[in-house]
Amino acid sequence: MGRTRSLAYGAYLLLIVVPFGCMASLKTWICDFRDIIRPRICPICGSPLNSTEQKLCSCCLLQLPYVGKEDFYDNPSSRLFWGRIPVERVYSFIRYRHDSESHNLLTSLKYRHRPDLGVWLGELIARELLPRDFFEDVDCIVAVPLHWRRHLHRGYNQSIELARGISKTTGIPLLRRVVERVRNNKSQTRMSTHERMQNTQHLFCARSSLSGRHVLLVDDVLTTGATLLACAQAIMATSEDIRISILTLARAS
Repeated sequence: MGRTRSLAYGAYLLLIVVPFGCMASLKTWICDFRDIIRPRICPICGSPLNSTEQKLCSCCLLQLPYVGKEDFYDNPSSRLFWGRIPVERVYSFIRYRHDSESHNLLTSLKYRHRPDLGVWLGELIARELLPRDFFEDVDCIVAVPLHWRRHLHRGYNQSIELARGISKTTGIPLLRRVVERVRNNKSQTRMSTHERMQNTQHLFCARSSLSGRHVLLVDDVLTTGATLLACAQAIMATSEDIRISILTLARAS
C-alpha cells in the first residue's frame, strides 16, 4: 500500500506542475517517472533505456550485425534450401554469433520471458522489408511451432511473437495451429548438420491444407535449415500448388 500511495502521489504532483495544455510534455514526464520507478533495461548491454528508446538502447540497435540488402533469391540463407525444397524468397535480418550483441538479444527473446521483444523485432523487420517488396503476394504467415510441453514451460513461442509483429505491420494474417510439432525433440545446439536432419525427421504434422497459397514461414534462428525444412515439408505434404518463403530474425554465420 505504501508504494502504491507513493506512485499515486508522484503522478498527482506531475499533474499539478505540468502547465495546462502541455499534454506532450505530460506524456514524456510520465514516461520518465515510470522509468525511475521501474527502469527499462536494454537486453543486450543492460543499460537503462531513456524515454525515446523502446526495447534496445540506441547504441546496441546501431551495432547489431545486420545482414543488409541481400538478394532474396540468392544468399547464404536461401542456399541452405536449394535442392531440398522450392523456395520463393528467403531472408535473415541479422547474423548470429555467440560473442556478439545478437547472442544476448536471442537469449532475452527465448529465455528471459520477453514476448514483447519478439513483437517489436517483428515490426522492425517488417518495416525494413516492406519497401523492398519482400511481402509481395504473400497470403499468410505461419510460425514454426514449439512442442506443447516446451511452450508451456516457456510461456510463449518466440517465433509466434516475431510473426505477430510482422503480421501487425504488414496486415498479412497469421495462421495459428496450422502445423503441429508432434515430438519434443532434443536441443540441436551442439548437433552436426547430419544429426540435425535426423533429429527433425517427422517432427511436424500439418493439420489443415494451405493449397494455392503463398506461405511465409517465420522462425527465430536459421542454422542448417533442418527445422524449417521439416516444417515446410509437412505443409507441402498436405497442400498442392503451394509456394514457400522463409524469414528469420537471425542466421548463424
